[in-house]
Amino acid sequence: MRIKRLALTAWLALAPTFLPAFAQATRDAHHPPEATGPLARDDSPRPERSRWVIALYLGGAHTTPSRLRIRQPTLKTELTFDEVRFQGRSFDPPLYYGVRGGYFPLRFLGFEAEFVHMKVYADPQQRVRVAGLYRGARLERELTLAEIVQRYAISHGANLLLLNIVARAPLGQRADARRSPAVVTTRFGLGPTIPHTESTIEGHAQEQYEWGRLAWQWAVGGEVHLWRGLYVLGEYKFTRTRQRGAIFTGHAEALLRSHHGVFGLSYHF
Repeated sequence: MRIKRLALTAWLALAPTFLPAFAQATRDAHHPPEATGPLARDDSPRPERSRWVIALYLGGAHTTPSRLRIRQPTLKTELTFDEVRFQGRSFDPPLYYGVRGGYFPLRFLGFEAEFVHMKVYADPQQRVRVAGLYRGARLERELTLAEIVQRYAISHGANLLLLNIVARAPLGQRADARRSPAVVTTRFGLGPTIPHTESTIEGHAQEQYEWGRLAWQWAVGGEVHLWRGLYVLGEYKFTRTRQRGAIFTGHAEALLRSHHGVFGLSYHF
């Protein structure tokens, strides 16, 4: 069922860009320009035909409040903290950034590999509602997160490794150049994560890189031509991943639903 939902989401995300471009390509294939003479040829500028594209960007991410669950079987602790608020701290070292490279076998359709370095920090001073078992006893009340969880963060990145399908639609065409003045893009991606989970639970600190769970993204953006193959880009992304990281004698789990705004440069070869 989840795979069907992801497939439907990808189709809905890509269709608005993909279908008009596909229709235009089909019309061009079936109705090529007519020659006016035996040696006539079409010298008009061709639309955007860049096969390879690379991009580097900075930006920020806002992760919506979510439940934080910690489970420590040997301590008989299993707690759920409701509506935990997260910070992104995108411009504090290490910075939020992303990099990707893609190949477009068709003018309007391509495939990419993308890496997104996003961060998550839970404020330990926030007051939250907690319910569950604490050292074998029932606990249900409001408290400051730091009473039990002094630190929960993914500060060296949730590190999303995504494979994207991309649809793009060039806008306009300069009379004296082969590159489009602007390009609209939308992409859907899916892939693994390598989070760096950091935690301090009741004074017990632990941090590590580990293989995380799958993440997916949907994004829409635009690029404006600057010089030769260089473009400036802006983009909105939505990402979703449920992370489960190791903590002292157990694990912590949180659903990370994040809204990203990014800006950077791309180069079309």
